[in-house]
Amino acid sequence: MTITELAGALGVRTSTLRFWEREGLVAPERVTSRAVRRYPLGAIRDARITAALREAGYPIPAVRAALDSVRQLDVAPPAAADPLDALQRRLDDIGRRMLALLRAGTDIAALLEPPP
Repeated sequence: MTITELAGALGVRTSTLRFWEREGLVAPERVTSRAVRRYPLGAIRDARITAALREAGYPIPAVRAALDSVRQLDVAPPAAADPLDALQRRLDDIGRRMLALLRAGTDIAALLEPPP
């Protein structure tokens, strides 16, 4: 997606997406010498999460923390030559992902709790 397309889909201004990029919340790709922004699926996901949390009133640091937790789920283990080693790495990866998902859920739940 282009910046205009994504901004339209989210109901935000293009300047908002540029601000989120400067804050490290969304990472578009640059595809031409004119530095045209393209948003791959991961960046679109991050922008949707950011838009939802900002709409709900969460500050940038809280959004960043939630995104960091979600991004941990994207880490893939290196390939292994030995099938048993590959299986163990896969099991370890599943465990890491489960832990990251639990942490992300905890972070999101904390964000959704009403302030005292």
